[in-house]
Amino acid sequence: MIETHATNLAESIRILVHSSDEKHHRRAASAKVAKIQPKRQFPDREIREKRTFWAMLAFGLLLGGLELFIVLHYL
Repeated sequence: MIETHATNLAESIRILVHSSDEKHHRRAASAKVAKIQPKRQFPDREIREKRTFWAMLAFGLLLGGLELFIVLHYL
């Protein structure tokens, strides 16, 4: 049924995947890699991630405290 609407659907999907792989610099799974090097994070990214962690932790504690207050208030 799909082939009646798009006769060349498989080829279209193959082209879209190929262009997406090129855009994101991906390699095929079968491609041999000489040496895999771990990616280093930039210092500003590490700082931003630490800041995000602490902000999320503080927000979680705030929500937890609020929930505890509400539950204890109604007892």
